[in-house]
Amino acid sequence: MVEHCLRWRLFLCRIALAASVAALAATPLAARAQTDSDNSDSAHAASVSGDYSSSLDWKNYLKMDDSLSALPGSPAPRPQYGQRSNYPTYQSRWSRVAIEAGAGFTAPVGNTAHGWETYGYNIKAGAGWNFTKRLGILLEYQWNRDKIPGSTLTALAIANDLTTPLGGNVNTWSFTLDPIFYLPVNHRTGAYFTGGGGFYRKVTNFTQPALTYICYYYCYPGYVPVTVAHSSSNQGGLNIGAGFYWKPLGEDSNMKLFAEARYTWVDSPTASPSNPYGSGTSSLIPVTFGVRF
Repeated sequence: MVEHCLRWRLFLCRIALAASVAALAATPLAARAQTDSDNSDSAHAASVSGDYSSSLDWKNYLKMDDSLSALPGSPAPRPQYGQRSNYPTYQSRWSRVAIEAGAGFTAPVGNTAHGWETYGYNIKAGAGWNFTKRLGILLEYQWNRDKIPGSTLTALAIANDLTTPLGGNVNTWSFTLDPIFYLPVNHRTGAYFTGGGGFYRKVTNFTQPALTYICYYYCYPGYVPVTVAHSSSNQGGLNIGAGFYWKPLGEDSNMKLFAEARYTWVDSPTASPSNPYGSGTSSLIPVTFGVRF
């Protein structure tokens, strides 16, 4: 009887041991299944509410957004806070072209002022290229017209036994190549230095009054100056000067109003029997007011 009870106890112990081992083995599988179930429930809930909580889903979303912004015709992404967006600056093909025009008065100095020329006027025009905002170069045409002093004309009339008075003028025109360097004082005003050299032509004219008919709205007799003698010479020359400028339309405008003075030296020939009206080298100071772009 006792032996029969021991056998039953041993059998029950083995069944309990087997059940424990099976329970331990099934625990990880149940936990994994529960995790998968939770993930599927969370994904379903997120799809319904539109709230992406998974970091993997966020990464995929960002990658998809970057790929869309890279498509042709898509707008450029906005810069993040604290970053600068670099936009290309547009410049017209004409933005570096320089154009100028001006006029003023001309004063003779040096040998020219010793009885050969007196005050006159000048006209100037030019064009060139701006390498930078401070450095450029101009090809300039300038025309100076000065009078001959009355005392010199009277002496020449007496020496040549003329019964009518003489008139006269000296025209000096030039084509020069002149670099220009700007020195801004503030955003709208500044100074500049310029100078160069090139071709100069000097023409001296002597006139006498002649009776003729003058016609405007009707014709009537009158006296007009007629050239009776002249001399001319072609030579090289130099100029150097400085000026001030002002931008009336604002600092971003290329328009500048300027006022400048230059010293001009022309290597004209001296007086000779073949050219009795020459004054030798000419020295002028043209003072010019104008506009430059």
